[in-house]
Amino acid sequence: MLLLTFDIVAHAQTPEHAYEPDEEELLRVEEEEAEAARAREAALEAAAEAAAEAAEAAVEEPVEALDDDSDQSPIGVRVVGGRRRRRRPISLEPSPQDSARALPVATEVANDAEVPALVHRTEPYEWFVIPLVGYSSDVGFAGAILAQLYHYEPNYEPFRDKLQLIALLTSDLVQFYELLWERIGLFGLPLRLDSAVSFNTTPVGNYCGLGNEASCSRDAAREAARADGLLPGEPGWNRYLDRYYRFRSMRPAIRTALRWQPLRNGLELTFVWEASYGIPGFVGARGPYEGSLYAGDFPDGEEGMTSELQIGAVWDRRDDERRPSRGYLLTSSFRGAHRFLGSDWQYGGLNLGAAGYFPFDRGKRLVLATRGVADLLWGDPPTTILAGISGFWTDMAFGGQTMGRGIRGRRYIGRIKVMAQAELRAVLFGQPGKLQGVGFLFADAGWIGLDWKDWGGDLRRINASFGGGLGVYWGEGFVLRFDAGFSAPERYDPQLYISLRHPF
Repeated sequence: MLLLTFDIVAHAQTPEHAYEPDEEELLRVEEEEAEAARAREAALEAAAEAAAEAAEAAVEEPVEALDDDSDQSPIGVRVVGGRRRRRRPISLEPSPQDSARALPVATEVANDAEVPALVHRTEPYEWFVIPLVGYSSDVGFAGAILAQLYHYEPNYEPFRDKLQLIALLTSDLVQFYELLWERIGLFGLPLRLDSAVSFNTTPVGNYCGLGNEASCSRDAAREAARADGLLPGEPGWNRYLDRYYRFRSMRPAIRTALRWQPLRNGLELTFVWEASYGIPGFVGARGPYEGSLYAGDFPDGEEGMTSELQIGAVWDRRDDERRPSRGYLLTSSFRGAHRFLGSDWQYGGLNLGAAGYFPFDRGKRLVLATRGVADLLWGDPPTTILAGISGFWTDMAFGGQTMGRGIRGRRYIGRIKVMAQAELRAVLFGQPGKLQGVGFLFADAGWIGLDWKDWGGDLRRINASFGGGLGVYWGEGFVLRFDAGFSAPERYDPQLYISLRHPF
């Protein structure tokens, strides 16, 4: 879809006269028209210079009450006083903390004037409808629709209210739906509130066991099938093997987050409450897959309520949120679930994370991106919590599209997760702001344990993966990646991913 703008120029016509002007009058009229033309040209040049100066000042000059001119922090509160400045582009992606759970596939897109989108503006409102696409070896091809409505008020940046709806469906029937409302300047204070309700369901979740030596061996699945009385070639044999390392679930969720920026230079505090109810089964079927490994370990399918409180802090000094090339980010959070919160599980958790971006040249055409995360749990969390990290980044780990690329999603799960990632991002051709070709090389590593008493495998084992890909940059924020990951645990079978964002 293309957005077109038209400039309409109105011309005034002089009424016809009933007499013929003499030569002297014709010369006078020509001189007046020439003078008027010179005046118009001078006015146009002055207006162009003024517009350029105003645009430059809006981007570069600091705003009152803010030392940092970045509006791209995913949890930043932007309540400013005085004259309202020109709006910066607003990110159209759900931030890492905008969803009750991370999306099954990375399907985000930036608000760039050159990116196809349906846009409508009626001050003080603005709305967008954007198609999204993605792919992961774990869930197949994904298609989604993202709709956003923004409400603007003077002195609030980048918006006053945001209403967001996302609907996602994959070729493997994974579904995700979410409605989110966000308000900046709650009660006129430097507070940012967002609340969301969502529903997520999957018939193809991976479960290979607990700990860092979890096996997804096809031979073990065949032995289990024979133990249940099935033989090769009989009806149900292939279905049994396909579902042995699978689980199915439905999960409605609700989430409320309050964000506060006590300091102006990047430090932000978050207070989050999140609750979800796990329902084993899929549409039209209840319970885990019969005969699956998950059904053997959790016959009830872990049905019940998870209710969790989280307190976190973020120090964000990246130069850009979607395509960072310089700077760093530090994050930490504590979380816990208890019966007095309505939770059927009781547990606590600590998350520490850091990311750094290091350009090798002044043009930032070659950048080393690194990330490290430690996520520690204690108590009795369900496998849904064991299979991910929570905090600034809410990702599936270890294994999947963002952490442990080249390893199937959720393969290694436990209470102890210490992970590191490194990625080289190189612009191969093109100029900034235009279409650019990009290449990627990456490596991920994870030290995963079930708990300190029972590691669930070899304490010294580190699971690793590597890979690379190609992609494009477009405009100021658009990213499209085609990646392939490989690992020894998956016998170097390629795990393929298509996404519209960097993993970190």
